[in-house]
Amino acid sequence: MRSDLLRSKAIIIVGASSGLGKALAEKLSKEDSSLYLLSRTIELVNFPFEVHKINCDVKDQISISEAFQQVDKLTNTIDVIVNCVGVGLVKGLEETTKEEIKNVMQTNLLGAIFVSQEAYKRMLKNKSGHIINVVSTSGIKARPDETIYCASKWGLRGFTESLRLAAVTSKIRVTGIYPGGMQTNFWKGNEPKNLEEFMKPSDVAEQIVNVIKSPSSISPSEVVIERGL
Repeated sequence: MRSDLLRSKAIIIVGASSGLGKALAEKLSKEDSSLYLLSRTIELVNFPFEVHKINCDVKDQISISEAFQQVDKLTNTIDVIVNCVGVGLVKGLEETTKEEIKNVMQTNLLGAIFVSQEAYKRMLKNKSGHIINVVSTSGIKARPDETIYCASKWGLRGFTESLRLAAVTSKIRVTGIYPGGMQTNFWKGNEPKNLEEFMKPSDVAEQIVNVIKSPSSISPSEVVIERGL
């Protein structure tokens, strides 16, 4: 059911071309929000609702800067940004290449930091805004077959928590979302046998919408979303 809480709010979703990011865009389209969807392949996605598509490769700092320059031309305010972009890696450390390590760290950690920095600088001017970083339960639980992935997500958790404390005086909210396994292309090539039992991105997206809708008088610091029984 649509409410007026998010009407005309400027919301950026990074990593909106598939998985959780796309599901979140679909949920928010029903709220009459102004959506700015960033992704490396966003132009290839057809959305049955009005959005602003902006090409952005989070591994490229110039691409991030240019993407936010485009956002500036479209809106003077960023009310919410949700970092959904991420890449998985289920592999033993001894088998992991240096290129794979760099790819995971640049995407999951550095990309999220640089994107948050761009949004944060703009939010500081207005003394308002909400930064939401989608981390993972791998950011709070160690897993033997996800050493590099966990390292990137534990780093993102530390960044998110520290930024939350720094942003308080400027009335900017920062929230970490920690979902468990979802039915996305994260598992490509390593699909669990019980993948159909994993969470649907649309269900996790609904919980993020609830966080976005929460009144400014409260500041959700983290939301852990585990799989049901």
